Amino acid sequence: MTTQTVQDRPAPAGRPRRPRRRLSLGALGLVLVLLTVAAVVAVYNKERIGTVLAGGETVHAEFAREYKLTTYRTDVKMSGVVIGTVTGVEQTEHGTSDVTMQIQDSAVELLGDQPTAHIRPTLVLGGAYYVDLVPGGRGTFEGTIPVERTALPVELDKVLGAFTPDARTGMQAAIGQTEATLREGGAEATNDLLAQAPGTLGPAGEVLQGVLGTQPERDLRDVVRGFEHTADVLTRNDGQVQDILASLHGTTAALAAASAPVADSVATLPETLRVTRSGLADLDGTLDRLTTTAESFRPSARELEPLVSQLGPVLRDTRPLLADLRPTLQEARPLVERLVPTAQDTTAVLEDLRGPVLDRLNGPITETVMSPWKGEGPYAGGGNSGHTFYEETAYLVARASYIYRFRDLNGGIARLTPGTGLNAVGGSAVPMSLEQYLETLGFTPPGPEIDAGRGVAVPNPLAEQPGGTR
Repeated sequence: MTTQTVQDRPAPAGRPRRPRRRLSLGALGLVLVLLTVAAVVAVYNKERIGTVLAGGETVHAEFAREYKLTTYRTDVKMSGVVIGTVTGVEQTEHGTSDVTMQIQDSAVELLGDQPTAHIRPTLVLGGAYYVDLVPGGRGTFEGTIPVERTALPVELDKVLGAFTPDARTGMQAAIGQTEATLREGGAEATNDLLAQAPGTLGPAGEVLQGVLGTQPERDLRDVVRGFEHTADVLTRNDGQVQDILASLHGTTAALAAASAPVADSVATLPETLRVTRSGLADLDGTLDRLTTTAESFRPSARELEPLVSQLGPVLRDTRPLLADLRPTLQEARPLVERLVPTAQDTTAVLEDLRGPVLDRLNGPITETVMSPWKGEGPYAGGGNSGHTFYEETAYLVARASYIYRFRDLNGGIARLTPGTGLNAVGGSAVPMSLEQYLETLGFTPPGPEIDAGRGVAVPNPLAEQPGGTR
């Protein structure tokens, strides 16, 4: 009995039989080896393959030195989110390291034109490291992040090595006091805080959602950039923040020293605000009138411009005079200081003159001095010239000084000269005076007659006669 294989079986009728190739055992083993090698290479280069497949844009950063960065394994993060991978680390001619990073396209748009790069440890004690990109500026990123805007990590042992022994002792004491605080109720307070914290997470989420703004992709970023610019301004000059804090310390110390007056001021602040509001309400009408006045004053102000322009040279010419006047004022200062008590004494004298003294001067003394001079008794009829009392007194003094104007070796001499007028001859025994006789004869022009009884002039009847004049 013979057995037929598949290949020995006859082909069905109407179909030609096609020969099939059989792989040898050696070729099959070679294929398995190649697949195994490819799988091992893919496993060991999965980061490189993933980076190439992910795509993105290439960004360069220059660091002071290469610091534990591994190609295609070190992550690149922004705000704690992985956005790319380090693809190369090369030494430059200046001794620095040029780090090549491949990051997402959307992350490049957020970098700005002045980003910074930091190499940070994943853990506090070291371990793996990553490159942290911090956005900065408002433009578009181009080129390489310079070494001035990059930083290397600071190891914890180096930080602790910078502390002095006393500082380390103080830190140990602080840790011990913290432990004592936790034992004396601090742990319970912390547990209470942690127990109440979940209830605050919901409102905190709403607050954070509000912080994102109406445009989450831009508002928070702009706020962070604003804080960045503020921090840049505060740290631009060395010691500036220290001076600000020192000034703030002095201010708070002064407020603490004057806490009682400040508290009183705060207590009276509502009443002050109420009074201020009332004053501002009353001032509203004044401001409206002032606005109208200002509109009316505008043409006058335009007219004053030529005067002001001409006043400038005058003021410049006056400046030397004022400079020379300064020594004079300094010398006159003692005189003014002496005049102060004199003015005070004069004020006291003037205060004494008030009341009855001024009333007497304004009353009977002024009336007597300003009264018209009229003779009375045997002098009736005299003093009708219209002169006042002080004028007649002045005439008397002037005539007395005229009499005593002569002087000789013995001193002053008073000379009295007797005289006779034309109307001296006459009286009750003679009906007419000599002057009237002369007027009758036509030797003198007729004049008014004097009524002896009343002391006034009356018309002369001779003046109306044709022969009464020369």
